[in-house]
Amino acid sequence: MGVPVPVTRSNDLSAGSSSHLFLPIPPPPGAPPTLAPAIEIPIPHGWPFGEGVGKVQKTTTVFVNGRNVVLDQHDCGPLIPQITIPPMNSFIPVQLLQSKRAVIVTCFSVRMNGKTTACTSHWPPLPLLTCGQPTSMPATFTFTNLCTNVHVGMSGADLIGGIAQTAATMAIERCFSKPHGVSLTAQEESQKSLYGAAASLLASIVQHAIDPRYPMRVDATTKGPFGTEIKISVSAGSADTRNNPQKISISIQKKVEDQIKSSSVSIGGSGEYTWDAGGDTTKEGLKGQVGLAGTAPGFGAKASAGGEYHPDAPEGQRGKATFKREEATPFESESTQLDYNPGAPEGRGCSSQTETVARTQSGDRRTTAVNNPDGTRTITVVDNNNGKVTLTTRHETGESMALPEPAGSGGSPPRAVGTPASDIWGPPL
Repeated sequence: MGVPVPVTRSNDLSAGSSSHLFLPIPPPPGAPPTLAPAIEIPIPHGWPFGEGVGKVQKTTTVFVNGRNVVLDQHDCGPLIPQITIPPMNSFIPVQLLQSKRAVIVTCFSVRMNGKTTACTSHWPPLPLLTCGQPTSMPATFTFTNLCTNVHVGMSGADLIGGIAQTAATMAIERCFSKPHGVSLTAQEESQKSLYGAAASLLASIVQHAIDPRYPMRVDATTKGPFGTEIKISVSAGSADTRNNPQKISISIQKKVEDQIKSSSVSIGGSGEYTWDAGGDTTKEGLKGQVGLAGTAPGFGAKASAGGEYHPDAPEGQRGKATFKREEATPFESESTQLDYNPGAPEGRGCSSQTETVARTQSGDRRTTAVNNPDGTRTITVVDNNNGKVTLTTRHETGESMALPEPAGSGGSPPRAVGTPASDIWGPPL
């Protein structure tokens, strides 16, 4: 049976400890840095500066107690407050810009908005992986989600996979750690990438052996010509390919950063081939895109153009071209997407969508405006104010329809369709 773990909401707080390089202010001439313990200050998972650079991963249409739920690959991001002991540390500005609090364990059997659900809590003890020297440290915990009445069923494979991947990450970081100011050589970078790929494959093989629904996965990163970074990811072998398609993806990116890695500009492209999605021909085939992105503390922007082709899909669903623009700050974000389907009936091949999110201390408002292929326009507003969620749709004709407020504390929407009416979401494994 799965272990019940409370879901992590965007307003839940985390805190803990780590270790960082220390050099007094002012730094003594010629003195080497030392290691010092550090306190990780409490912050919410929906950390505004992480929102601004796209690190925060949370649901957009699923809420618990009126709050978004944290998902796989979530990281609170930069500018997380932390205090070394003693506190007057010359490295603090750099450490703030490079901070992280990343999810380690996720619940494979429960997915929200297409991603597995994050598992973080004080009890059972499921930490976050935070920044630190000489290695990242799993010593920061979410401590305010103990009282929520919604849980997911974490399996043994979920836990073992997370522990194995985290232990390998820490061992690799420790093995390749260098004194301050010394960079890895090209050969060392390649070796580190190879070890990281082997660690991800080993963790997924262990999970697959426990439960064949888990795919075997390998992720590798290496340096390419002209300072580019090449990433290769392969996922295959799942007994449930409808939810875990067999695919390979390759991306290449050129990234330029400032000396302290606080800001960056990158250009790149990616391609993906899916050969088995459980018979869903609309997912099987090729995808590709090229894009340009830039980040600065608390701000991110992207522009991309892409296309996809599904040779065995029904007529009208085989190909699509997409153009997208995104901008985000700690207080608001906006994205605009244009889709063109050349196989659609004449006059119905184009659609567009604009989404804006305004964030306040009491919640956020998400407005989505869709220009449909048939010429109609639909506007959806999800207003999350002090834990009360109101969803309203408006059509081009001006008619407005407020959906009935769902039952439950704080005006929370009902449970996701298909989940059992209990405190554990998803079948225990």
